[in-house]
Amino acid sequence: MSGPKCTTYQLDQSFTAAELRAAARDAAVREATRRRQEAAREAALRAAAARDAAVRGVKALNARITALSRARDDRGKQYGAAVSVQVPEPLVLGTQSTSELESWCAETDGALAGAERELREQTARALATELFAGMSGHTAGRRPAEAAELFADRPQDFPADRPEDSPAVPSGADGPRDGDEAAREGVGQALARVLSRLLPDCDEDRRTAARAAAARVAGAATPDEARTWLTETRLRVQRANEAAEAARREAREAIELLHDLEELEGTGETEADSVRALLTEVVSGHRALDESLRRRAADCRAAAEAEAEQQYVVNTVTDALADLGYHVGEGFETLTVADGALRLSRSEWPEHAVNLAVDRQGGQLRTAVVRTAAGHGDDAAHLDVEREEQWCRDFQELRDRLAEAGLRTDVQVAVPPGRVPVPLVAAPAAPVPRARPGHRERER
Repeated sequence: MSGPKCTTYQLDQSFTAAELRAAARDAAVREATRRRQEAAREAALRAAAARDAAVRGVKALNARITALSRARDDRGKQYGAAVSVQVPEPLVLGTQSTSELESWCAETDGALAGAERELREQTARALATELFAGMSGHTAGRRPAEAAELFADRPQDFPADRPEDSPAVPSGADGPRDGDEAAREGVGQALARVLSRLLPDCDEDRRTAARAAAARVAGAATPDEARTWLTETRLRVQRANEAAEAARREAREAIELLHDLEELEGTGETEADSVRALLTEVVSGHRALDESLRRRAADCRAAAEAEAEQQYVVNTVTDALADLGYHVGEGFETLTVADGALRLSRSEWPEHAVNLAVDRQGGQLRTAVVRTAAGHGDDAAHLDVEREEQWCRDFQELRDRLAEAGLRTDVQVAVPPGRVPVPLVAAPAAPVPRARPGHRERER
C-alpha cells in the first residue's frame, strides 16, 4: 500500500449553497456526518435548507413592510387623515421555529397585499378630490366632461376587462342631480380608479408626472381632451409601476445577496463590507443594482461559498481523524499551507506523528508520517514502516468517510512505506483534547 503525500478533494456538486452553509456550521449536520448517519444527515440538511428559505422570506417581507410604511407616512403627510392604513409589523428574527417563520410569512404576505391595495385606493381618492377641489381660474367656468362621455366612443382604449378604468357611477345618482356636479364626481371616480393602480413605492418624479396628467383630466373642457389625458394618465401610471416593480426586483435580489454575504467577516474596510453597504442602499431604494455592483457581490458570494466549503472540509477531516484516534490540536480551523503543517499524534505513538496541511486554494490535503524522537537501527526502521502502514489504512478510512460526506478525493502523489526515510522533526507540544461537536453543544 502506498503512503499518500498529496490528495485532491472536490465537493459533491449536488450541494446547494444553503446546504453547504448548513454542512459547515450546523451542529446537527456535523454530528450526523461524524456518526455516519446518512438519513439523519440528509434530514438535517433539508431542515437547514428549509429554515434558510424561511429566513430569506422573512427578510424580504420585512423590507416590503419598511417600504410600505415609508410610503404610508409620506402620503399621510401629504393628504392627512384621508390616508390611514395599518401596515403589519416587521418580524425580529430570533428563536422562532421554521414552521413559525413560514406561517408568519404566509399571513403577513396577505396582510401586506391588502394594506398596499388600501393605501393605493386611499391615495387615489385623496388626489382626485384634491384635483377637483383645486380647480380655479380659467378652468373653473368650464363644464366638466361627463364620465360616460369619456368612454362612450372609445371602448378600445378602455376594454371591459379593465374594470378599474371603466366609467364610474356617481354615488347617490338615483335621481336627477346638478349636471356639473354629477359630471365632476363621475370623472373623479373614473380618475381615482386609474390612479388606484399606482404603486405606493414608485419614485417621486414618476408620481408627479402621473399627477400632472391627472390634473389635465380634471381640467378638461371636452370629452376628447379628457379621454386623451386619461389615457396619458394610465400610461404614466403603467410606466411608473414598471419602474417600481423593477426596483422591487432589485431590492429582493439585494436582500438575497446580503443574506449570502452575512457570514463573511468584516472589519468595516473590506470589500465585503463595502458591497454590503451598497446593497443596503439598494434595498432602501437609494440606488440601483447595476452590473458593476452585481459583479462585486457575485465575487463576494463566491468567496463566502468557498469559505463555507473550506470550513466543511476542515470539520469533516478533523472529526474523522478524532474518531480514528488521532489527537487534533486546537487551531486547525484556521490552518493554511502558509501556516505550516498540523501535527497529528496518537497515544500509542510516542515517537511518531503525522503532519497534515490543507491547501485551501488548490483543494489538496498534504500528509506525511514524521518522527518526533530519534530512532536507531533496524528496529527503528521497522517501526517507521509500521507507522506508515497504519497511516495508510487510516487514510483510506478517512477517504471513505469523506466520500460519505460528499467529498471525493483522489491521491495524486504516494510513496510506498519504507521507500524513503521518515524525517525527524521537533517533538510536538502536548495535544489539547478536541471536543466533538455534540460534546461542545452539551457543555454550553
